[in-house]
Amino acid sequence: MSRQQIAIVGACLASCGLALFAENVLAQGAKPETKAGAKAGPPIAAEGDQVIVQYEALHVDPPHKYKVTLALEPIRSVVLTAPFDGIISKAEARPNTKVQAQAEVARLDNTTAQLKSQIADAALKIAAAEQKQAADKDELQKTIAQSRLELAKAESELAKYRLEQTIVRAPYAGEVQRVLVSEGQFVRAGDPLALVVDTSRVSVEVPLERAQAVQGKSLPLKVESSDVDGTIESVLPLGERFAALRDVFDSIASAIVVLDNSAGKFKAGQTVYVPLIPRQPVAEVPSSAIANVPDGNRKVQVIRHAVVRDVPIVVMGGVGINRLFVSGPFADGDEVIYESSHQLGDGFKLKSVAATAAASNTGTAPAGTGPTPPTTPTKAVGF
Repeated sequence: MSRQQIAIVGACLASCGLALFAENVLAQGAKPETKAGAKAGPPIAAEGDQVIVQYEALHVDPPHKYKVTLALEPIRSVVLTAPFDGIISKAEARPNTKVQAQAEVARLDNTTAQLKSQIADAALKIAAAEQKQAADKDELQKTIAQSRLELAKAESELAKYRLEQTIVRAPYAGEVQRVLVSEGQFVRAGDPLALVVDTSRVSVEVPLERAQAVQGKSLPLKVESSDVDGTIESVLPLGERFAALRDVFDSIASAIVVLDNSAGKFKAGQTVYVPLIPRQPVAEVPSSAIANVPDGNRKVQVIRHAVVRDVPIVVMGGVGINRLFVSGPFADGDEVIYESSHQLGDGFKLKSVAATAAASNTGTAPAGTGPTPPTTPTKAVGF
């Protein structure tokens, strides 16, 4: 039965004098006090009261539909690779060790590079001597000798550069996170050798309502069990991995949030939680069903197996002006109450007036406390 049909039937119940019979299983307090001149709220339901409840069935989406795992990442990371084919002669760096900028992380066998450097140095000396001998010769011979000297210098510098390339260094001060090779291993040019990260700051990309996505603004996050504050460094179009959240929020974007980690409090890979990624089932409810609770959070009330239950929720996006998406510990078969003639406490039991009347006429108590099997559409609003 649609919500519109339920509302019509509920109105009929009110006008026709039909109601629900409440069986109180929890002690109820006194009627609420009101200040002089203030409008009193609905009365608190007590055992034996007849109440009119308007409700609708919930369609509950499991949270895994929207689930995206978030984790802290180093502000910088680089995979060091082999500059050429060779054999690893030294790999002393160990994971989780600190390194300074230009510190040695791994070394390739440099025998060939050393010999080529020596050859280049010898050729440079010969070219220098030839250039001196050509000092008294014609201009052409001088030019040739000078060119040979310059060529020998370039080849010598190139040989030294290649020799230096056998040492793989950290590009900045940071931490060796992973070592991917071992001594004696043959590698090809471009093969990964080690992962070096800079964890002086850590970052995470999170979905955020566009109105809150302001560069430079502080943003609270939950990193595992700790509540922390980060800073929005940049705002980007919504990442593709968050696309499912478009269904339940009006306007969202991605934000790169940065946390200072100069004290080493955080570790790369720690899990991050944000409110926009629901961890509990998601449902669409009428806005009139949402109520405040004393701690500042929100709740809805549902009918679960003929018992009223308070369900704490997180409000998500809107659907028009009268309906909202919410996340909370809903269960299959829950029916959300969006209007009631009385205040109903958590744990309050409901019985159908029709079932109670039938039991009185026959002298037989209704079987159990749950609703009787529905036989007509009006059963949708009566327990």
